[in-house]
Amino acid sequence: MKKSGKISTVQLSLIVITAVGLKNHVTILPHLLPSAKRDGWISVLLALGLILIWCLLLFYIHKSTGKTNIFVWVETNIGMASGKILSIATSIFFASLAAVSLKEMIVWTKVSYLPITPPILEIILFTGLCFFLASTNIQTIVITNTFVLTAVIVFGIFVAIANIQFKDFSLLKPIMENGWSPVVSGMIYPLSGLIELIVILFMQQKVHGQLKFKVFTLNAIILTWLILGPLIGSITEFGPLEASRQKYPAFEQWGLVTLGRFIEHLDFLSIYQWLTGAFIRVSFFLFLSLEVLSIKKKRSKTILLLAYSILLIVANAYSFSDVILYHIIGAFVMPITFWFFLAVSILLSIFVFSSNRRKRRPTSDVQENQKATVQAEK
Repeated sequence: MKKSGKISTVQLSLIVITAVGLKNHVTILPHLLPSAKRDGWISVLLALGLILIWCLLLFYIHKSTGKTNIFVWVETNIGMASGKILSIATSIFFASLAAVSLKEMIVWTKVSYLPITPPILEIILFTGLCFFLASTNIQTIVITNTFVLTAVIVFGIFVAIANIQFKDFSLLKPIMENGWSPVVSGMIYPLSGLIELIVILFMQQKVHGQLKFKVFTLNAIILTWLILGPLIGSITEFGPLEASRQKYPAFEQWGLVTLGRFIEHLDFLSIYQWLTGAFIRVSFFLFLSLEVLSIKKKRSKTILLLAYSILLIVANAYSFSDVILYHIIGAFVMPITFWFFLAVSILLSIFVFSSNRRKRRPTSDVQENQKATVQAEK
């Protein structure tokens, strides 16, 4: 690390791959497959095209605001009230996303391998770990992420290669047998995952070196691949109908993995993938919920982080059916996530445009006065 409290663009990209990638790799598929079926991959590619255009907007905002906390910039250049309202809303939203990710992980844990363990015990222990990681600093988070992500990538490549023998790519055809309607209706789900790339903009003050446009585009492409990989794998291994019935398609693929004739049941490795992904996502989003507020005092940060953590425990302590959770995430959380972050990015771009226009106006006025003075002298 070249500067204290700063991280590189590579480290930022790695944490985006883990934190946002968990949603793209796991949460999106159970909703995308029933909606778009075998044409889900087309929905993902179309979503990528729209996100790449949207990345131009993010880059425009970044170029105009430099390495300043984006919400501090709004307070300084637009108004204190606008900056505070926007930062508080974003902070609460990140905390809410952390709560949803925690709930989803707890439900999956109960369904898959800890059916008797009291969920409240898991919630308290997991939230406590996330609290301690989020209370450190971004350098500690990225170092922790680098260690856990290495094994996640290795396991992901392993399951993809091990299941090649079961893949039937003819199941991806016929293409668009039901027209454009399923494709378009399915786009909201990958869009809700890819739109979380906005976290790069919210972390610009923590990055040393320049954030180039390729940082946004490369992360968008990697996150898209994290959707396409398990999506195509599920369709080609189980067929579009069976894959659309599965609650966790990405992890059902682990059930097919075998090593030779005698070694199987390697799906326990998926537990590591989900737990580490959820650990980094919840911790990073809790950290971001404080970072966007630009709180200077460490004591104030700790108190707010503790409050958010307690709210996470309370919100997740209420038990309800995994079917209800599935409906809430698909019908509300994902669409709201997309429209909220899209609205924030558009609002920020309007602020930047108006600020740049005001800065150019005095310069043009001076030039006009100089021309008038020269003409008067003549």
